[in-house]
Amino acid sequence: MELLPLTSFIGVEVKGIDLREPVGDADFAAMRQALNQSSLLLFRDQHLNEAQHVAFSKKFGTLLVHVLKQFTKTEYPEVYVLSNVVDGGRPIGNHKEGWNWHSDLSYKAEPCLGAALYALEVPPEEGDTFFASMHAAYEALDETTKARIRPMKATHSYANYYGKAFADRNPLTEEQKAAVPDVVHPVVRTHPETGRLALYVGEDVVKNLVGLPDEESTKLLAELNHHAISPQFSYRHKWRAGDLLVWDNRATMHRATPYDDLKYRRVMHRTTIAGDRPF
Repeated sequence: MELLPLTSFIGVEVKGIDLREPVGDADFAAMRQALNQSSLLLFRDQHLNEAQHVAFSKKFGTLLVHVLKQFTKTEYPEVYVLSNVVDGGRPIGNHKEGWNWHSDLSYKAEPCLGAALYALEVPPEEGDTFFASMHAAYEALDETTKARIRPMKATHSYANYYGKAFADRNPLTEEQKAAVPDVVHPVVRTHPETGRLALYVGEDVVKNLVGLPDEESTKLLAELNHHAISPQFSYRHKWRAGDLLVWDNRATMHRATPYDDLKYRRVMHRTTIAGDRPF
């Protein structure tokens, strides 16, 4: 096994390993350390079935089952399908999701640790995914800004996200809103395994900064988000069929990009790794 940096600030490509086979303890320890340090692992040219995808993902922790069960696999409900493909008049996966900068499930009291996204079919152009290092973004702030935001908290709201991201869909019912109440998390998050600090913001899902007037909150959030996704902290991944990406939601944001979904098919399988409460 060989570990090659993708950039100086985020990402490692893991070469010389076939994830269809069980991963040894020493190799996995090196992977886990690389994920903690670089926040993103790339495995190219994999040929995984659902069982193998799930088995590898479980080495990182307990897996979650997505709430949209119509887009999960029957035999392996931990596998959530992202796709534009329609089979027999029924979409096989969720589509047009994650086109804003976000950290997965940040609207939960205990957001996920990370995810493992596997590409089965990808368009030949566009459909890339951006990842930003929230460690690098925080560390590049001036000391005055760091001191200002260090004690701050932010409200993460699924209802706020849904209303902006899915304005063309039926609005959430009161019962659905009650199932995902707003939560409050620190604006600067501590990585539980390394102690390194990271920005913890996002577009749409972060509704406001607690205790600030609306105008000041909106302005500061926009500034922090704009800073966090600057090119010097971001990596753009061009997908190839057979790619598996594992990312650390405790230290990254990401967003998908559109593609010609009338011309091309895209089929991705994702597993989600349970996490703990940010601090």
